[in-house]
Amino acid sequence: MTVDIADRPELAPELRLVPHAFRRTFGRPAQGVWYAPGVLNLLGGAVRVPAKWGAIVAGDLRDDGVLELVSVNRPAERAVLPSDDVPAWARGVRARGGATLMCSVDLPHGSGLSASEALNAAVGLALGEVDQPDPGPLDLPGQRLLVVDTRIRRGQPQEECPFEQDFQDLGAALTAYHHAQNPDPEQDAVVQAALEAGARGASMLVDPPGRPAVALVDADLVPAVKKAITKAVEIPPRYLTITPAPFKTTALR
Repeated sequence: MTVDIADRPELAPELRLVPHAFRRTFGRPAQGVWYAPGVLNLLGGAVRVPAKWGAIVAGDLRDDGVLELVSVNRPAERAVLPSDDVPAWARGVRARGGATLMCSVDLPHGSGLSASEALNAAVGLALGEVDQPDPGPLDLPGQRLLVVDTRIRRGQPQEECPFEQDFQDLGAALTAYHHAQNPDPEQDAVVQAALEAGARGASMLVDPPGRPAVALVDADLVPAVKKAITKAVEIPPRYLTITPAPFKTTALR
């Protein structure tokens, strides 16, 4: 007898939660569950770093070409693709096959880890796509990437300016990238505070609709840099600390 993925105790709780929500909503077990990590896009995407937070989808395929997405956190906001009218959490997902999927994304859109990209990648895995993003580990012994979600969300897009830089020194490249852009005042405040507190480098991040930033920080300085940033801005930010690790997706059936 095949055991429903939602009932397999050897799996991590988060990998069982989403198929359980699918079964509760649709009255049938999910055929599979798929995970893709969030991606930290540095220097306009020239350097891509995976994070442990990401997107999980569970469900089954369908043969009518319709892609139906339901959010664990917003079950009433269903997205049916292709369509021009989709809820904000599903924007960025491309319709390229038929499936009914329950979706869970660890982080808010615009927080700095490309939640839309992670969800789109997880949906692609469910639909049988084998092409994967190409982020990889960085050699940063004793250092951390501190992602700062300023909690600012804006409707207007944030355009990137062209940037060319030698990436041998990531910290210097991050700071140079920031100065080549047109950041929001909140992003400027974060970068300045991080650098003054001893960060090796810092820059804005482009992750609509948010206005996040990132700093490269020695591990022992992370608390001090967080404290300096929080003091420099009006709205207390959310922080994520990343120790770069290999990129990994998961597919279970």
